[in-house]
Amino acid sequence: MKVLIAVDDSEESRHAVDTAYQFFGSDADYSVLSVGDSPPIYVGGYGVGGVPTAADLTVQLDAAHVAAREAVDDAAHRLSDGAAHVEAEVEDGPAGAVICDYAEEHAADVIVIGSRDRSFWERLFSPSVGRHVIDHASCPVLVVR
Repeated sequence: MKVLIAVDDSEESRHAVDTAYQFFGSDADYSVLSVGDSPPIYVGGYGVGGVPTAADLTVQLDAAHVAAREAVDDAAHRLSDGAAHVEAEVEDGPAGAVICDYAEEHAADVIVIGSRDRSFWERLFSPSVGRHVIDHASCPVLVVR
């Protein structure tokens, strides 16, 4: 069985890794994916502090990539103690779409994601990665709370 675990640097994500291992055991092939989200794009200077420079965007992208690498390395390490096969990947882009595309390209049998409670305002102004994955994935999605 091919299990894709999408991770970030949250406690919910670490719990999803542990739960995936409990459900699917040491015989599954695990892919751990973390996505370095792109920073928000400001059009016409309406963001706080005005329009970011190219250097600002580069710093933000680099920081997102480093955080994604740390999250995926931590998850792979947690699985490597017992799982037979663990593949760790970091990709950049819109997280929901990247996770769905990766699952389809690698023929994942299931996607495992962590879920956290979000306020009304967070749901209103920030799209849910989990909701996107649930709605667009080509395989079942296990949401761990």
